[in-house]
Amino acid sequence: MPPKLCGSLPKSLSRSGDKGAVYYCPSCVPRRRSLSTRRSGIISPRLEASRLSFFSSRPITTSSVVHARHVPPRLRELYEALNQIQGVATEQVNISRLQLALRGLESEAPIIRVAVLGLNDATAARKLVRLLLADPLSTKESWEDALDAYDSDPTQGLLIRYGEVSEAIPNNLLPTISVPSPILKKGNLEILVSTLGAQAELSDAHFTADTFLVPTVTIPTSHSGRRHNAVRYPVHRTIVCGRGVDGLVAYNGLVSRADLKKETSSVYGAIDLAVTASRKSNDRIAFVDIDRADEALDKFRESVQNASLYERGWNGSGVQAVQDWLSSLRAEDGTLDPSLKSLITSLVDAAEAGVVADEKQITQGQKAVILSDEARGNLDRSVTEWAERAHTELRSSLEEGFATKSWRGLAWWKLFWHVDDVGMITSEILEKKYLRRAEKEVIWTAGRFNQAGLDLQPAQQETSDATSNRPKSYELWPTQITTSRTRLLETTVPSLQALAQRLVLFSMSTTTLTSALSALTYVSVPAASVYETGIIAAVGLIYSLNRQQKKWEAARTFWEDEVREEGRTALIKTEERLHTIVQESGRRIEDVTESEARKKIDRARKALGDVE
Repeated sequence: MPPKLCGSLPKSLSRSGDKGAVYYCPSCVPRRRSLSTRRSGIISPRLEASRLSFFSSRPITTSSVVHARHVPPRLRELYEALNQIQGVATEQVNISRLQLALRGLESEAPIIRVAVLGLNDATAARKLVRLLLADPLSTKESWEDALDAYDSDPTQGLLIRYGEVSEAIPNNLLPTISVPSPILKKGNLEILVSTLGAQAELSDAHFTADTFLVPTVTIPTSHSGRRHNAVRYPVHRTIVCGRGVDGLVAYNGLVSRADLKKETSSVYGAIDLAVTASRKSNDRIAFVDIDRADEALDKFRESVQNASLYERGWNGSGVQAVQDWLSSLRAEDGTLDPSLKSLITSLVDAAEAGVVADEKQITQGQKAVILSDEARGNLDRSVTEWAERAHTELRSSLEEGFATKSWRGLAWWKLFWHVDDVGMITSEILEKKYLRRAEKEVIWTAGRFNQAGLDLQPAQQETSDATSNRPKSYELWPTQITTSRTRLLETTVPSLQALAQRLVLFSMSTTTLTSALSALTYVSVPAASVYETGIIAAVGLIYSLNRQQKKWEAARTFWEDEVREEGRTALIKTEERLHTIVQESGRRIEDVTESEARKKIDRARKALGDVE
């Protein structure tokens, strides 16, 4: 007789003594939701009025796990060592699983969370869970009807915990029901019923252990339930439930593509497929006949006289193998729970892989080419020679540009017919006369640096947005000259053009206004002569032209000085940058960054040793 006939659970059993062991997933965000199962068998989820917004992708901070509620003395050293892994190889260590492990160490009897995930939908998973937890010695209970009738979004998930059927369990994220099952009580288990989701259908997707052990559940974020957010829900163990030959093929494909490594024992397959007795199950997979097990359970509940039929049907269904696998998750007294130990081992292995990657990167950095003092001196002198030629070019080229006929043609008195040419002429000077040869030579000089093995990548950070569209091959070179030319073209040229237009407009409007005033005076004052009234127009003309001359000549001089100063600044910055690269790159010196990385790796190794 299967062990499910060992006895029924009293209805009056309370779980008040286990409140301290109730586990709320630390990776979950704060939002209240409860689901109560009543004797009518209807699940009615109730959302609290004050919901808090949440972000499932928000990183978990260290402070959320440092303040433990209580850590038993014998587990304190393990807890502290595991807690140090948070700062080591953050890309390799799954933070939500790490927090699940830390919370498990806060109790002598931690809650072990098992996920039962359907491949395509959660129907077979819900039926399997009902068979595993049902008491054959009692009539069909309301939680069974509620579980069968739960037809919400299968990706939303349903959490099952030990407790009286009539009690409502508050939960931050998931609808939750309580079931008075001996399996849940003895193993201190809770079961998450959900589905692997659409990602299981992607044939070219990359699967890892997190695919099975950190399933995604969707959480409604509005009262209407139309908007959902995805939340990662870590578990200790997972049962993947499929149906038929397609389910078997899909499960084998997922497991073969997933990098389970030492997590192999944490994933178990339950395929609803009738096979011969010799192939019913092994330590990786069980073939079950859910309909046959359900029929055997119903027959025994009809009459105890059907016990033999129930035993043949139940044993032949293969469900007992899954139940035995669940029962094997229990820990012996005084030992670390095997599911928790497997989780911690996986986290330590992931952290160690990250440490190895860091060490490899540091080793590769130490293999960089080392320049001799003679080669370094030659490069340094080449930079100095380039700077001298560049400063000479800046002086001669700009003087040549400012002496051209087109620039001299922008005299103040010629602005009236050349005002629209200001932008074109100034842009031409910058494009053709602004350090063109120096810009080409600095690329050649930087090429020598690259050939010598010196790192020019930091120069890319100094590239402005104006040069962000340049080819990546140019981003390696010092770009101060290009950046300064672009800045002059985008800021000073439009300003100079606008000033010329304003001066011409002011001169013409002032002359026109004073001329009109002179004519009006001549007409309205009979005693005024033409000479007297003409003085008004002459004053306006002289004032406007004098103003235009002073402001325009000052603006031209200022722009010429600004271009020269901008060029000198760009050359100085480029020279300093190149000298810095020559002096600092290519030296085998343990810099601050490498030293900190070494200390970090040492702390990680010590933490790994403490955990093990």
